Amino acid sequence: MEITTTSKTEAIEKKLIEFWGEILGEESIDRNVSFFDLGGNSLLAMQLIQMVKNNLGIKLAIKVLFEHPTIEELSLLIKQLSDINQGCDK
Repeated sequence: MEITTTSKTEAIEKKLIEFWGEILGEESIDRNVSFFDLGGNSLLAMQLIQMVKNNLGIKLAIKVLFEHPTIEELSLLIKQLSDINQGCDK
């Protein structure tokens, strides 16, 4: 059974919310608010990039978080990269 695009994106969003909450010390994260508006900085961004790599298997450059600073934007990008990586594995 194949996971739908929406449910895969939602699963990534839930993981990112978990990561952001841990890094930023926030319990409630709005998926449309910038990481940096919630108190994130470049050092915390590096922690987030490492968490994404370790837990989701996706390597991101730090500039990606500046270009896609919300959960919604970043989860869509990660889903696209994940789909590309899976296509390469076949």
